[in-house]
Amino acid sequence: MLRIGEVSRRTGVAVPTLRAWERRYGLLTPDHTDGGHRLYSERDVDRVRAVQRLLEDGWNASAAAREVLRAPAPVARPTSISGAGQDGAAAELIARLERAIDGFDGPSADEIVDATFARFEVPSAIDAVLLPVLRHLGDGWEDDPRIIAREHFATNTLRPRLQRLLRTRPRTTAPVCLAAAPETEEHDLGLLASAVVAADAGWRVHYLGARTPTVAMERASVDLSPDVVLVGAVFREAAEDFLADRPTFSGAGVVLGGAGFIPSDASRLPRAIVHTGEVSEVAAAVERAAAGRRTGAG
Repeated sequence: MLRIGEVSRRTGVAVPTLRAWERRYGLLTPDHTDGGHRLYSERDVDRVRAVQRLLEDGWNASAAAREVLRAPAPVARPTSISGAGQDGAAAELIARLERAIDGFDGPSADEIVDATFARFEVPSAIDAVLLPVLRHLGDGWEDDPRIIAREHFATNTLRPRLQRLLRTRPRTTAPVCLAAAPETEEHDLGLLASAVVAADAGWRVHYLGARTPTVAMERASVDLSPDVVLVGAVFREAAEDFLADRPTFSGAGVVLGGAGFIPSDASRLPRAIVHTGEVSEVAAAVERAAAGRRTGAG
């Protein structure tokens, strides 16, 4: 249980604003001590952060609070798209998003994605809802080629929403991350999702996207002096082509991610690590790479 000052510190929302949101909208639901002091929960913190995300997207405070209060409380991330133990809120959103994609219903898909980011923190929203839907479409492609159109529709629906999350203004002293996919890699949605997670953690991300020549990555590294370079590849061939170029990034740490890279690839580039976990864990991997760069570790 938290005092309101701690809620303010965690969220960056001023105490008077928090009290106003509690009084006007019922957004916070504190318990009270015997002495009459209010104590807040992690659920209150999650609600405040959800409102902040909607405000950044242009919602007014009243509408944002209503949307957040309609949503179930954020809970643990599901382990699979339909497996036992999957969180009910995420399961509902997955089902709704799949129906919208199946019907090529762009406005509904946009609304569901917005609701997903209102209910979950950004990393959990990506791992719990968005990526399971995309993986399900990708797995179905081999069984039904008609799914290709829906996969393209889903990708082009989600991409602008993720790109908007990269446009937040981090503090000027924020560490810098350069994100790119190799020249022969056309698929970058996983990389984009990873870049969004890094941005959500406070990194200033410069996103180059798919099919970036190695020499262009190196030139951008000289121009931007990133702390970390994040490289994503879905296919092994693209990863091998990139590694064969033996790129150098002006002393930056390097995170290699995606199915195209394997753990042993870390030894092929200075200051590189290979991230094999969830997208929601990318921020921790980027921090490790930055720490390795600062200490001179390989």
